[in-house]
Amino acid sequence: MKEAILNHDTDYIKDLARKQAEEGADYLDVNVATGQDWEQEVKDMEWIVQEVQSVVEKPLSIDTADYRVMEAGLKVHQGQPILNSASAEPGRQDPMLELAAKYDGRVVVLPVQENIPETAAERLKLCESLFKKAQEYKIDSEKLYFDALVLPLSVNHKNPSITLETIRLIKEQQWQTTVGLSNVSYGLPNRGILNRSFLNSAMTMGLDSVFLNPLHKGTMAAFLATQAILGRDQMCMNYLKAYREGKFS
Repeated sequence: MKEAILNHDTDYIKDLARKQAEEGADYLDVNVATGQDWEQEVKDMEWIVQEVQSVVEKPLSIDTADYRVMEAGLKVHQGQPILNSASAEPGRQDPMLELAAKYDGRVVVLPVQENIPETAAERLKLCESLFKKAQEYKIDSEKLYFDALVLPLSVNHKNPSITLETIRLIKEQQWQTTVGLSNVSYGLPNRGILNRSFLNSAMTMGLDSVFLNPLHKGTMAAFLATQAILGRDQMCMNYLKAYREGKFS
């Protein structure tokens, strides 16, 4: 993807977008961070948003830590976007929330300040602070998705359990949750097994949304199976449809 962005390989990007949309992605995440300056990222974001939405009828998750790059994508976006993301870090909280209010977007909220909190209780405290700040911008709570922060199992064997507890605490506030799935398996072999196992656990804790690769059949099979088991798939219709279409093989 980095090479495709640097070379403006439109065919590659459009093809990938089509495939992800066909496999059931609700939003497509776009990130143009390739190590260039912010001015180039602004141009790249404007370009990629328009190219992707020219071939798929899906809204996008504009993924950047720079509010200037974020607004460049929002200006040309069609539909309700996701801003990925706002955090409590200096210079990132107010500008992102202001843009979310201006463009009526959903927002991924990261409970991160100078450092990533080590405990679930500390993460919840930052979530509460960010929630109050979002209210100042009159952003409805249903537009906020609190990221429970998935960190690698390979770094600390307690990281996944801390994330699961964070999901539980956030759900007690009746707020929506999200995670970036693949972070959990970073640095370990057979990553797909770990990703699927963690996804199952997170969904059981009440996870509302997830950033994942919809082209990975094993992950999508685990997602659909867990949806059915948790009673979120009436008469197992989505599960059966995927089976008939050969998406589990």
